[in-house]
Amino acid sequence: MSLDSNKALVRRAYLEGMNNHDWSVIDEVFAPDYVVRYPGVPPIRGLADAKAALSAFLDAFPDMVFSIDDQLAEGDKVVTRWTGRGTHAGVYRGFPEAKHPVPPSGRPVEFSATDIYLIRDGKIVEEWNTMEEILILQRIGALPK
Repeated sequence: MSLDSNKALVRRAYLEGMNNHDWSVIDEVFAPDYVVRYPGVPPIRGLADAKAALSAFLDAFPDMVFSIDDQLAEGDKVVTRWTGRGTHAGVYRGFPEAKHPVPPSGRPVEFSATDIYLIRDGKIVEEWNTMEEILILQRIGALPK
């Protein structure tokens, strides 16, 4: 795939899949053996487990909208800087899993990350995600600033 095709694949995951809670798009763009790595926690291995974590996150922020701020591509990797904006309207269980669920606060949240995606055979096979959960917990009032 071309560099532009790889960038479009990642954009599609956010703008068509996650923004619309369209799991069929997620199934199309991510490989079944997809691995995602978040700071400080063991990797999530397999698309089914990754979708469960994403679903729990989107349940906590049902109106979450992701925007793509910047993208760079080289070889089989795409770096994407993105922003998420939404309202904490459901129980936040942590990302990727719950230790101390946080009841809905009704607070608006905005956060961003810069992630690296590995593309093979037209699918996202691995991700290194830099989302800072501490910032989200502060924004929803679960931690002091």
